[in-house]
Formats: sequence, structure tokens, C-alpha cells
Amino acid sequence: MSNWLRGIIGVGMVVGFIFFGGCSDDDPTAPDTGSVSGTVTFVGTWPASREVQVSIYQNLSAPYIPMAAPDGFTDPIASGTTTYNYTIEGLEKGTYTAIYVSARDPQNPAATQLIGMYWQFTDSVGVFPTPQGNLPDQAFGPKSVTIDNDNIDLTGLNIVANLNYSP
Repeated sequence: MSNWLRGIIGVGMVVGFIFFGGCSDDDPTAPDTGSVSGTVTFVGTWPASREVQVSIYQNLSAPYIPMAAPDGFTDPIASGTTTYNYTIEGLEKGTYTAIYVSARDPQNPAATQLIGMYWQFTDSVGVFPTPQGNLPDQAFGPKSVTIDNDNIDLTGLNIVANLNYSP
């Protein structure tokens, strides 16, 4: 093979490596973070001294009790609200175990009370199974959601919250 032909093949290979090596499967337009949103419907009487807000958690396992700060949350919801459209933005891609509505005592954050959650029966207040197993069949706990490139902004994650669960 002549030197001239080897040179052409060599240049072709270098150009090919540069061209094909620069290609990537990553979508440069895909956002780095996502969001969840829905409507909370409140039933019951608003507590006098509690702040109510929606929060989202990653990596909870049964019995789904948060032991650390949430991965995202809303501002406190105005007392007397009957329906609240929430959005939690800036969430990293991944699976989130629970979206909760909680009533928190500002003087004692450890006394936070779960009053609602996103679960498979979005028209009713979520409940957890007990060790005795005496709750109805719909006692499944929270429903997880996944934020990824195909589902970056999740909508319609509706929750019913019972304010009477708050002391």
C-alpha cells in the first residue's frame, strides 16, 4: 500500500473518531431537575397553632416515617384553605417514596402529624396498614413517583388531607 493511501486512510480514521467520538446519547436540552404538582383537598377543621405544608421524601422504607428533612416542600398553606394547588420544584431525578401533607407545631417540629399523603386512592385520605392488619384493603401506604427525562414534571398528584388528624 502506498504512503499516500495510508495517509488518506489515517486522516479518514482521525476525522471519523472525532466525528463519532463527539456524539453522545445525553440530551443537552433535558433539564437537570424536575417537579411534582397536584391539588390538596382539605377536610375537617384547621388547627389553631399548626403550620400545614406538602413535603416530598426520597429513600423512605416501611413504615415510611421521615427521620430527616424532606427533599422538597411548599411554603406553609394559609389557614382556612379548602383546596391548595401545590408545586415542588428543583427535585433531582430519581424515585421519591412519599409525598406527605403534614401539620407541624412551629414550637416543636418533632410533633409533626401526617394528615394526608399521595397514594393510589387519590379521592380519599391515605392510611397505613397496622401490625394487626385490621385496616381495609386500601391501606397501602404512600405511592412512589419517579422523575426522569421522560417524566420530568409530574402533575395530577392529588391528595386528600384530614385536618382533624392534627391535635
